[in-house]
Amino acid sequence: MRKWFVLVIVLALLVPLAPASVTAQGNTFTFGEFGNAVALDPAIVTDGISFRVTVQGCEPLLQFADETTIPRPGLAESWTASDDGLVWTFKLREGIMFHDGTPFNADAVVYNFERWRFTDHPTHFPEVVFEYYSSMWNGFDDDSIITNVEATSEYEVTFTLSEPNGGMLNTLAMPMFAISSPAAIEAAGAAYGTPSVGYSCTGPYKFVEWISDDHITLTRNEDYWDEISGNVDTIIYRVIPNAAARFAALQAGEIDAFEQPNVEDLPAIESGDNTYVLMRPPLNVFYLAFSYRIKELRDPLVREAISLAINRQEIVDAFYPPGAVVATTMIPPSLWGYNPDVPAVPYDPDLAMELLAEAGYPDGFSEVTLLGVDENNNVTDEEVGTIPFTLYFMPVQRPYNPDGLGIGEAMASYLAAIGLDVTLDQVGDWSAYLAARSNGELTGLYQLGWTGDNGDPDNFLGYFYLNQPVPQEGYYQNEEVSQLLRQARSMTEQSEREPVYQQVDQIMHDEVARLYIAHSGVPLAFSNRVSGYIPNPLATEHFKYVSVG
Repeated sequence: MRKWFVLVIVLALLVPLAPASVTAQGNTFTFGEFGNAVALDPAIVTDGISFRVTVQGCEPLLQFADETTIPRPGLAESWTASDDGLVWTFKLREGIMFHDGTPFNADAVVYNFERWRFTDHPTHFPEVVFEYYSSMWNGFDDDSIITNVEATSEYEVTFTLSEPNGGMLNTLAMPMFAISSPAAIEAAGAAYGTPSVGYSCTGPYKFVEWISDDHITLTRNEDYWDEISGNVDTIIYRVIPNAAARFAALQAGEIDAFEQPNVEDLPAIESGDNTYVLMRPPLNVFYLAFSYRIKELRDPLVREAISLAINRQEIVDAFYPPGAVVATTMIPPSLWGYNPDVPAVPYDPDLAMELLAEAGYPDGFSEVTLLGVDENNNVTDEEVGTIPFTLYFMPVQRPYNPDGLGIGEAMASYLAAIGLDVTLDQVGDWSAYLAARSNGELTGLYQLGWTGDNGDPDNFLGYFYLNQPVPQEGYYQNEEVSQLLRQARSMTEQSEREPVYQQVDQIMHDEVARLYIAHSGVPLAFSNRVSGYIPNPLATEHFKYVSVG
């Protein structure tokens, strides 16, 4: 039987969630950011800009160790599992307080998981989407493989699963499963995680303020339960969308670090007297997705023609830093589960035109047919209109996509050479682009990518393709893929799981489900006053290790 968290209303009223604006004090670490964060409730976001902020203050039960993808104790200090893998018991650390002064305990953990799981929970607000919970735990309510989360003592939590889960510990260490203060969530309502509220968690840095499109400020939590080995007192994220402008700000001493300089600026940063570069190991993928609401794109001949028309190697050579490689699958070569037998797609515009002619489009096309969708997200045969053939490019630079517009223009040029005239389009800012993707509104071709969250191939394949069809994945549907991924998720041995993911890689290659473009290491630029920064392939880098001189 479910038990909702009971709050002391007076406490919620007494504790402010969003501290007043403060001047940066003490040692300040300023990070130049691509764009605006989407939200600071870690449970509802999917973008790296937001997570770079929340990981400094919001902690899961487990965390990834330094530069690895190995889960280690976080808010839980130890755990045990039943022989059948269905019951997991976590012993929690004692004496930890949330930033709002309320205690962290087993009830708080239960509250968070029930908030995410149950669609009728009072704070499972319809205005927000818990996309990660649904994707990683097979859905909400009775669909979730987490069937019960129980406080078996004040500092002990027991999870019961409906089936074993091979990535259980890695998944629990993911930043979106950080534990927030129930009192803060209740007091803020649907505004929790917005600029006026921020977050209230247990981590080393507390939320101070968020001025949209300008900056976010965090301050050191003097009551933090663990060690802060660095000397940073204040963290400021400054929004500087242009990479060249971020480099200029670094040179001028206005920021201390930023992610992904322009490729042409790397030699100057590496040879500069006051700057240096660190590389984040590659654990990402950049791809071009299809909306399966487009009648023409449902034809595998058309998809293959588009794939053959894109010169991936030229794109990698022109836009990516040294060490980037052409992608053949969703899973990068650095991660187990990668299928080395999936061949690279050749650049062959002549064959692409032959396939278009075979599909009935000898002269190509510039307009496409939009199909309807039923109440179960199945694409129907109903033709609801003719629209321009559109390629949507990402509005921000990301670790896997150095130049959305530039790469989009290159792709449009390749497609024009085979008779496909696309309209390049941009959907507002990053937040708007992700919202359009989630709602299935990117009706055409669209750029997107992924940085791994937990070092498990399920996070690359299961996250996207296990639950089908859904708007956020362009209404893609292949029941065999879905069943294989469900099977792999329920296995506990890597040796059993790996060939299943490799089989899915091969199936998706054969049907040209998406166009995989590149995997890239990610350069990070620093002022030489910065030390102690530890790059992590998951991009969950903790600034508590950083010192500024």
